[in-house]
Amino acid sequence: MKYSLILSLAGLATALNTPSIAVSGVSGKHVSRAPERPAGAPEGYEMYVAVPTEYRSADGLLPLPDNIQRRYESLQALRRLRRQASAQDFYECANAVRPPADSPGQNLLLTHLQQTPAPVSSDCGVIVNNVLATGNDLIVDRGSCLVFSYRSCTGFFCSLCAQLTTSTDFIGSQLDSVDALCVSNNQAGTIVGEGAPQYQVGFIRAGNGLPNYDVCK
Repeated sequence: MKYSLILSLAGLATALNTPSIAVSGVSGKHVSRAPERPAGAPEGYEMYVAVPTEYRSADGLLPLPDNIQRRYESLQALRRLRRQASAQDFYECANAVRPPADSPGQNLLLTHLQQTPAPVSSDCGVIVNNVLATGNDLIVDRGSCLVFSYRSCTGFFCSLCAQLTTSTDFIGSQLDSVDALCVSNNQAGTIVGEGAPQYQVGFIRAGNGLPNYDVCK
């Protein structure tokens, strides 16, 4: 599913000439646009802006482990990061077939997800490598998602409750963690930062709707 038709709803993430950060709040009015396309990105690699559409409860989230064996992350990106996983970072891996939700309306949203397999780890790895190669600092609007797509895999980073600043170094690092925790085990998955400013980052099967975790206070 393409999200180009809803760019006007999501706004446009603006690259900033500031040092790389993880996530932090930002004041003033800004718009979001997709990061720059890295040199050498393969044909079929796409970046765009979207909005999350599928409700997810935060009840099933687990604390993010300290010793994740990432596979793609560069040492240079690690050195540039000011913040690693915090005590307020959680994650959830989703099986290809999910249990029914309590609400019939939510079941309708999950029907397509129940019928599709997990993304392919090697496709998600292409996304991780290209996000890490981008080197952008970004502003992301509340309720807006940066989306990275390649073949079977769609990666995303969303600001859930307030406008925030982040970097492609941080996004790539968190996507690498989701690949290690979930995609390598044939599952989709999401990391959710419940501390302000709240965010979510993860991988889904291409064509599925983006999750929307209920963590705003």
